[in-house]
Amino acid sequence: MSANAILYLHMIRSDTCQHAKLDGIRRYAAARGWRVEAVPREASRAWMVPAIIERRRPLGCIVEGAGRWDDLPPSLFGRTPVIYIDVLNERLCGAAPRIILDPELVARYALRELSASHPSSYGAVGFVRQREWSDFRIRAFQSLVEAQGQKCHILTARKGEGIKSYLGRINDWVKNLPRGCAIFAVQGPTATNVADAARRHFRDIPRDLTLLTTIGTEREARLPHESISTIQFDFERIGYLAARMLDEWMHGRRQPHTTERMGPLFTLRRESTRGRGRREPRILEAAEMIRREACDGLTARALAARFPGSRRLFDMRFREAMGHSVLDEILHVRMEKAFTLLAQTDTAIGAIPGLCGFGSDSDLDILFRKRCGMSMRDWRRRNSWK
Repeated sequence: MSANAILYLHMIRSDTCQHAKLDGIRRYAAARGWRVEAVPREASRAWMVPAIIERRRPLGCIVEGAGRWDDLPPSLFGRTPVIYIDVLNERLCGAAPRIILDPELVARYALRELSASHPSSYGAVGFVRQREWSDFRIRAFQSLVEAQGQKCHILTARKGEGIKSYLGRINDWVKNLPRGCAIFAVQGPTATNVADAARRHFRDIPRDLTLLTTIGTEREARLPHESISTIQFDFERIGYLAARMLDEWMHGRRQPHTTERMGPLFTLRRESTRGRGRREPRILEAAEMIRREACDGLTARALAARFPGSRRLFDMRFREAMGHSVLDEILHVRMEKAFTLLAQTDTAIGAIPGLCGFGSDSDLDILFRKRCGMSMRDWRRRNSWK
């Protein structure tokens, strides 16, 4: 018997994102006096679950959906409360609540970032194995691109296909992409494979192709190549919110059939999405200055003054090389820090604008509401680890 314990089922031992979720679950559980027991995927097959519940008698269960081998419907758990993380097919959850990384939110975020360089077309490349989350993201991205009347080149793994075969198809796919194509790779190592293929075929990134991928913010994540721009997720926060959701479900404070939809935290912009213009050393130097100093109050005017020539010419060359304006890059870096402070610290909301380089509280408040559709206080209430 596992008195006062909750179970995290179907976990993949080698998955760093799931380890981050487990950390978040434990963070919440510690405040409730719960113990957390992780049950690996191979030890939580569907036919094993009833015996696990009978033997351990947990307070509740959290089922991991990413990379699962089996569906684990609520009927397997009897009267034990259960919620789901990243089970994208709602029907598999029955009445139980779930929390997901919403594929459409991810796709919208990716498209917004890639569209800054005004690409000739778009591409989307899936995970090296057939996976539900990968297929959902690819379909969502393709639908959004085609809704804009643009071409989307798709590559996904075939059923039963080996990794070597898929990597060969990635190589051929990249070779034949049109110049100016903006690529969304759904996972970091896959993006590295795309970048490797581009180098083999002398397809320059970002001049010929631009490339964006996804990664978690946890320290042990398998990172893509350091030059590749990444959409950042906060998997530890997802685990924390999942445990809170379970608590609410166990105590009747959570309605059945409810879904919490999480999106990206921010984008870490690197060379792979810096436009198709000339990669002038001084523009790259300016981008690094923004990364270091934006939150110290650096302005577009002050940055341009550090380089020879007119501000107008500097702005034009920056936009050509980066795909967006100097001001957009400065605000982007400031917003990255604002999201981090809101989600991961107890910093007073009134102090955040100054720490992020904004001249007034209202400047950040207006920008935050425009991008997120809510106040910073409401966003923190929904997304904070605390």
